[in-house]
Amino acid sequence: MTDTYISLQRFPYDDSAWHVELKASNGLFSGTQDFYTYPKELNAFGVNLCRFPKNIQDEARFEVGDRAGNWAYFILIRVFLFDAVGHAAIEFAVDNHQTSPNRAQTSFFIKTEVAAINNFGQQLQSWVISHDVPLTWFPYTL
Repeated sequence: MTDTYISLQRFPYDDSAWHVELKASNGLFSGTQDFYTYPKELNAFGVNLCRFPKNIQDEARFEVGDRAGNWAYFILIRVFLFDAVGHAAIEFAVDNHQTSPNRAQTSFFIKTEVAAINNFGQQLQSWVISHDVPLTWFPYTL
């Protein structure tokens, strides 16, 4: 699946919080959501991705908002192992929490290798430092 990716782009915003657009696709499904976060939160997620997995039950997650609709939007990127031999996956879920007909939500998984997840963590940490160009990560897919 050559159309599998996760992309982050920072929009100019004059505040300590970043305005970021997140896009992802597993080749069959895709989703986009803009959100606000602090660079230290993205960097911490990158560090967790680089250290993933610590054990078979380990997961790394970046989550903004909630599924219940108490925020303007919901974002989840969750990394986990899905079997005992170390195959990994990324859960991607977004919901803009708008009313019909503007409501948009998606949830899907990207199967990949642990080394690719670790690489995503390295790229994310580098992007937090030098964020002028969008980050687009293409995983090794299973």
